[in-house]
Amino acid sequence: MADSTTDTLVKPDMEAVLSRTHVGHDLHGFLLPVLEAVSNAMHGIVARFDDRASVDGKVEIVISSANDPSKIHVSITDNGIGLNDDNYRSFKTPFSGYKLKTRGRGFGRFIAFKVFSRILYSTRYELLGTPSTRTFRFDIAQKEELIFFDGDPDFKHVGMRVEYDSPLTPWHELIRGLNQSDVADHIASHFLPQFLYGSLPEITIKIDDGDAENITSRFKNVFVESATGQITVDIEGKLETLDYSLTKIQKTRSFKNHCLLFAAADRIVGSPKDLTSLLGSPHFTDEKNENYIVIGVVRGEAFETRLNDSRTGMNLPPKAVERIVSAVSDAIGKGESSQIAKIKAEQSADLTDALRENPILRIGLKGKTVSDYVVSKPNNWTAQQFVSDLAIERFRASKELTKAITLAAANEENYVDTIKDIVSKIDQANKEALAEYVIHRKRVIEMVEAARKYAAGTTKHAPEDVIHDLIFRRFSDTAELEYFEHNLWLIDDALAFLPYATSDRTAKGAGRRKGDKVPDLAFFDDSLVLGDNDGTTITIVEFKKPSRDDYAFGNPKTDPVKQVIDTLELAVRAGGITKTDGTHMSFTGVIRRFGYIVADHKPSLVRVLKDHDFKNGQNPKIFYRFRDNEEIFIQAIGYDTLIENAKKRNQAFFTVLLGE
Repeated sequence: MADSTTDTLVKPDMEAVLSRTHVGHDLHGFLLPVLEAVSNAMHGIVARFDDRASVDGKVEIVISSANDPSKIHVSITDNGIGLNDDNYRSFKTPFSGYKLKTRGRGFGRFIAFKVFSRILYSTRYELLGTPSTRTFRFDIAQKEELIFFDGDPDFKHVGMRVEYDSPLTPWHELIRGLNQSDVADHIASHFLPQFLYGSLPEITIKIDDGDAENITSRFKNVFVESATGQITVDIEGKLETLDYSLTKIQKTRSFKNHCLLFAAADRIVGSPKDLTSLLGSPHFTDEKNENYIVIGVVRGEAFETRLNDSRTGMNLPPKAVERIVSAVSDAIGKGESSQIAKIKAEQSADLTDALRENPILRIGLKGKTVSDYVVSKPNNWTAQQFVSDLAIERFRASKELTKAITLAAANEENYVDTIKDIVSKIDQANKEALAEYVIHRKRVIEMVEAARKYAAGTTKHAPEDVIHDLIFRRFSDTAELEYFEHNLWLIDDALAFLPYATSDRTAKGAGRRKGDKVPDLAFFDDSLVLGDNDGTTITIVEFKKPSRDDYAFGNPKTDPVKQVIDTLELAVRAGGITKTDGTHMSFTGVIRRFGYIVADHKPSLVRVLKDHDFKNGQNPKIFYRFRDNEEIFIQAIGYDTLIENAKKRNQAFFTVLLGE
């Protein structure tokens, strides 16, 4: 019968704990046991030498048969206090409270079993002034985890040696590619905080027959603190103060871009945060035309309390990480103001070139200079991103202008006078931009006119794909086409600046295959982008061959109205579309659907349109109908009308701006 008055805790099942501990299969994951051993060595060195630890402390890393998984052997030897009785009791206690005094967790030694299957410890220490030794194999898979040996350590000084061999199979491929420089770089970057604080003992590494390399000497003049400061950020609803240190180093294969490192328990935790997107460049260039990067290290008590037991990561909310990265990037940007100024100058030049191609987008600047506008945007934006932003701003800024032009077009008698009045209200810079853009449009209209005529020397028309490509390149989308690479304004000016357009592509992102119902053009306008909150508008355009005259009502192959309806239904049912850049756009809550049929109004098409109850009373050249059941508004316009309307919209500007 069990004693109900006393009992003891069952020790943790460390194999089970380890099975739930993730270690990435990369160089960092492979070196974690070494990094833990070096960290423990530094604690032992501080315990022995105190404030002379960085002067008298030594850690030697030796890797033999480095690229042979069956023979590799790794040892880490220090001259610290050794595994004395207090340290040994802590060693035998998982999650030791003794280790918490040195910001440890008492778990690091177990990480080695994620990489190696054989681990040996040997130590020399002093017990009441008397030299003593311990040598044992450590194996958590055995019933008796500590297996002692009679032999003395292979070194004569006080200290400790940890030896690893017999790596687990998943690490074999990585081991075959190990080289000393990468290992040294990784160890150095892991202990970057100590370099910046000047508290690192002498660490050397030797691989096979190579010369021993003093990591501390190699990097102490490289990792030099260039700036320090504090930031205050919200972490889970509480304002926390964090310290940061910055260092500038030459760009190398191992250190190739600006980054921020999170430090806790006196070492780097987790992966570096790439600052390229925030700073606008992976590296800076100094006055000698040499590339350098800025590395930041951020630390604070808030990190210590959120460090996981394996010390491989911190329990920080993604939003908090984002705030920390942004705050330190801002601090770096202020210190590197001349470099940021160069980036902004390059962005301004790129945007100016883009605006030469599509000058009407200058309206989106809203009176700002290009430089002033660029300064207000992220440092990593490309010309395409600026153009996209200006397109939306232009759309917002020109709502009233577009409405005024549309109203003017409805009144043919006063159209030119009305346009004159509109243009008189546009400033000179935008007036010149508008004139340049209208010239571009005139050339495009001329090409479309030529494309719809008979091919030279024949009585055959070119396929509709020719005009389709002039308006918008097939099998592409606005994720890869820049705003000045298409001519959607030929159909409707508003379409040119909708957030997303795709051509001849399925919802999964592939091109059209035989039997697919894929729109020639499809436009998705998530109205949240434009400040509303009422769902998504889907617009599709269906092109037909010029002068085609074999349409028949109800036949999916010959009835363009049915084709538009069916294609719209498929688009809505798909619920989203994959862009050419791999991102996915979802469109739930679709409440507006529009369709365009661009085809010459030959007799068979007119019959089909009338059978579908289309009307053309307001304008004989444009048939339209709103279908109540599907809630779709469809317009059918001919190529002649398309060209005529495009000419008409632009001719007034030619008259006013160019005097034609």
